[in-house]
Amino acid sequence: MFTRRNLIRLLLLVACALLALGYVPEAWRPQSVLLPSLSPLLNLGGAAARHAAGAGVLLALPLLILPLFKGRAFCWRLCPMGFAAESVSRLNRRNAGLVRKVPFIGKGLALVMLGSAAAGYPVLLWTDPLCLFNGFFAAWRAPLAWASGATALGFVLILLTSLLAPNLWCHRLCPLGGLEEWLTQLGNRFRPARTPARPDAGIAGNVKVGRRVFLGFAAGGAAGLAYGKLKPGSARAAAFIRPPGAADQAFNALCSRCGNCMTACPYDLIVPDLGASGIDGLFTPVLKFRNQNSAQEQFCFQDCTACTHVCPSHALRPLKVAEKQQTAIGLARIDKKACIAWEKGEYCVVCQEFCPYQAIIESDHKKVKCPTVDEDKCRGCGACESQCPAQPIAIVVAGRNPQPRLAHPSPALLKE
Repeated sequence: MFTRRNLIRLLLLVACALLALGYVPEAWRPQSVLLPSLSPLLNLGGAAARHAAGAGVLLALPLLILPLFKGRAFCWRLCPMGFAAESVSRLNRRNAGLVRKVPFIGKGLALVMLGSAAAGYPVLLWTDPLCLFNGFFAAWRAPLAWASGATALGFVLILLTSLLAPNLWCHRLCPLGGLEEWLTQLGNRFRPARTPARPDAGIAGNVKVGRRVFLGFAAGGAAGLAYGKLKPGSARAAAFIRPPGAADQAFNALCSRCGNCMTACPYDLIVPDLGASGIDGLFTPVLKFRNQNSAQEQFCFQDCTACTHVCPSHALRPLKVAEKQQTAIGLARIDKKACIAWEKGEYCVVCQEFCPYQAIIESDHKKVKCPTVDEDKCRGCGACESQCPAQPIAIVVAGRNPQPRLAHPSPALLKE
C-alpha cells in the first residue's frame, strides 16, 4: 500500500538521486556533500581520524539526537537507501522470515568503524548506506564509463541481498542502522519503563550492553592500529595521482567511495581505482590524464578546487585556490626516447607553452632547445601531457604522494 509516508520517502529518494547525478543547477552541485554528511558514522569517523571536526559534524547531530527520543525514525521514514531496499524486499514475501535467523551485525560494524577511526585509521567507512546510495547515482555521469560504474556495485549488492533475504540489510547489516539502534537503546534507558522490572535486571542489562560496546570499540581500535601498521598497498599508492588535498596518511581508509569528487570534477578527470593501488584502495578516486585515456585532453585547471569541497569524510581537505596552486598532486617526467626534441633533434616545447606553472624549462642538447622539468615548480596538473604532440606521449605525470606543499609560489600568485 502506497501511503503518505512512502510518498515522502520516494520524493526524498528522487531529490537525493538528482543531487548525486548532478542534475541540478551548477550553484547547487557542491551541496552533493549534504547526503553523506548526514551520517554520524562517516562524519565522526572521518573527523576522529584526521583529529579535526569540520562544520559537517553539525549536519550529523540530528541523527545522533533523534534516536534518543524517536528510535530509528530516520531508518524507517527518511533514509533513501532504506526505502530502496525495503521496496525490493516486498517482492519476495516467501523469505521474509530469514532475517530473524541473522544476528544484528550492523551494531558490531558501527562500533568497529568508530573504534578504528579513534585509532587514526577508520575501516569500512565505505559501507555507510548514504555513501553507497550516493556512489550509485554519482556513477551515472557523462561520459558513461564502466570504470566509473564500479562505484555503483555496493548499491546493487544491497538490492540483491534485499531481494533474496527481505529486510536483511536494514534490520541486520546496516552499520548506520546499528549505530541508531545503540542510540535507541541508550535513549530507552533514560525514559521510564512502561512495565515494572526487577531491580537487578536493569543493572545486569547495563553491564551486558556496556561490555558489548567496550569489546566492539576495542576491536575497532585494534583493527585501526593494525591497518595503520600494515598500510596495505601504500607502496603502490605513491604511483597514482590523487585529487588535490588528499590526506597524507590513511587516504584509502578515510575515503568513503561516495563518488562526490568524481561528479564535481568539471573535466571528468577523476575515476575510481580498480585495485591497482592495492585491495584497500579499491574504488578510491584517482586522476587519469591523456596517456591513460587517448580521448582525454583536459587537465587539473589551476583555479579549480571543486573536488576538494565535496568530500564528506575529510579524505580530501577543502582548499582555497592559492593553496591548490602550491600543492603538488604529481610530477611530470619526460621520456627522452619519445620526445621530438630530445630524440629527433627537432624543436618542440609545446609542453612549455601550456604549463601554467612555468615548470618546463629549456636545455641545450645538440644545439636544440629541449624541455626539462623543474621539480620545485611542477604541480602535476597534466597540462603538458594533455598537449604533447609526440606518439607515444613523451611527457607523463605520475603520482607524488604524499602531496607536498611547494615553497615556490605559482606564477598566478606572483602576479598578485
